[in-house]
Amino acid sequence: MRIAQRDGARCFYCRTPFTDPATEATFDHYMPYALWPTNRNFNLVLACPPCNLRKGDVLPLGLLLTLRPWLVREQLEVAA
Repeated sequence: MRIAQRDGARCFYCRTPFTDPATEATFDHYMPYALWPTNRNFNLVLACPPCNLRKGDVLPLGLLLTLRPWLVREQLEVAA
C-alpha cells in the first residue's frame, strides 16, 4: 500500500499508528472530492474512521487559508 508507506502507516490528522492499514484505515480526500473530483494519490491520505468522519467535506484549515484568494463563494460554503 503505497499511501501507507508515504504517510508512515498512521492517521494523517491525529497521527495514531495503524497496526494493519488495510483493515483499520480509510482513505480521505485531502482536497474534498466535492471541490476537486480526483482520486490521485497526491490527494489521498490515510485517516482513522473518526477523523475521516469529523473532517467530512471541509478543507483542512491550512489548505483553506492557502487557497482562499482563489476560491469562489460557492466553494467556500462547502468548506464551512
